[in-house]
Amino acid sequence: MIDVIFLGTGGSMPTEGRNLPSIAFQYEGQILLFDCGEDLQRQIERAGIGLNKRMAIFISHMHADHILGLPGLLLRFSLLGRFKPLNIYGPPELIEYVKVNQATINLGTTFESIVYSIEAGPVYEDHELIVNAFEVEHRGYALGYQIIHKRPTGVFLPEKAKELGIPQGPLWGKLSDGERVVLDDGTVIDPSQVTGPPPNPIKIVYSGDTRPCDALRNASKDANILISEAMFSSEHSHLAPPRGHMTSIEAATIALESNVDLLVLTHYSPRYEDGSVIEEEAKSIFPNTILARDLMRITIDKNGRYKIITQ
Repeated sequence: MIDVIFLGTGGSMPTEGRNLPSIAFQYEGQILLFDCGEDLQRQIERAGIGLNKRMAIFISHMHADHILGLPGLLLRFSLLGRFKPLNIYGPPELIEYVKVNQATINLGTTFESIVYSIEAGPVYEDHELIVNAFEVEHRGYALGYQIIHKRPTGVFLPEKAKELGIPQGPLWGKLSDGERVVLDDGTVIDPSQVTGPPPNPIKIVYSGDTRPCDALRNASKDANILISEAMFSSEHSHLAPPRGHMTSIEAATIALESNVDLLVLTHYSPRYEDGSVIEEEAKSIFPNTILARDLMRITIDKNGRYKIITQ
């Protein structure tokens, strides 16, 4: 089960009920955190996310609304005694940003932390989870991210297991989860012997801040979920190109062209208040669209089925 938790959905400035951008992915005890908007500490607490779990942080670009929450979060980790190491990934300037904060505000940490300057391509892998970065078109160097969950096995085939003399019980569960097992006589059974073909990976895409671009279209191809910025409605579409953002219609068009299952719109301007105009315009192009709200969760099971949970 993958949990996607929207910790902040605002664009440019926080408003009542909408923090600045941050999204957490929870999977089997680990957390992948994408962007660190202002006041992230409190949002993490409200969401009930543990602070001493396996974690990696990914920054899309070096604009204030996406990174101001990072120093405070690192300090909070230390104050609460975090000891597990932490890797942080993002544009080259991110290294200097963390160093300056360490030097000027006494940001010492109780845990090992490494900041990586990354380019487009694979940047992270932990068992069944892979994160790929891709360069998007914003003002300056900016990245989007693919989060891919490789499902190791297909449907478990009990008859095959019985034919191989595998006793029903815990060994069946391990094989179904993709683990090799050893029988009492020393025979090694590979999961592929008792399961169907692995299904397609689960793919979730986070656009970061961007104009429509081929990199985003290609990354989003057949994605289960596309989480896309939608800063402007059509009324203010003239503002989108010079500011490096998308309109809701442009985001919906990419979702349609890329054959995604679900489009989630975030990072829309505070001028639209409840965001209904953003959602309605996108739905006119791509009906399976929802608007992200702070602390909204989307749970995705191993078959790619999702459930949306709002506060």
